[in-house]
Amino acid sequence: MTTRLPRSVLLIGAACAAFGFAPLSAEEAPPAPAADAPKADSEVPESARLNREQANTAQAQLDANAASQRAHDDAVRQREETIRQQQADAAKAAADHEAAMARWQETVKACERGDRARCEGR
Repeated sequence: MTTRLPRSVLLIGAACAAFGFAPLSAEEAPPAPAADAPKADSEVPESARLNREQANTAQAQLDANAASQRAHDDAVRQREETIRQQQADAAKAAADHEAAMARWQETVKACERGDRARCEGR
């Protein structure tokens, strides 16, 4: 009785043979590190230091982003207020101009009717 291997296993075996990789027996395979194995004493402080450094760098970036956002929001509010003020000033100037034009037109009409008191200096 023969055991049939899946095609993917045969292809992997053929690729290993083609590249000159020798198969490992169970005795030759290096032991897999346990997921919960403690780290060497020298690695723990270094990784903790690096983690703190990265956390500090990330926090500094978040703080800088927040400050930049606040500055942007303040600048946008100030710009909007400036625009509102300019629009109000322009509307007042336009209304003042219309009123002055209406007075001037009335003065011209009065002068044309012969009201010399109103067209003085003409």
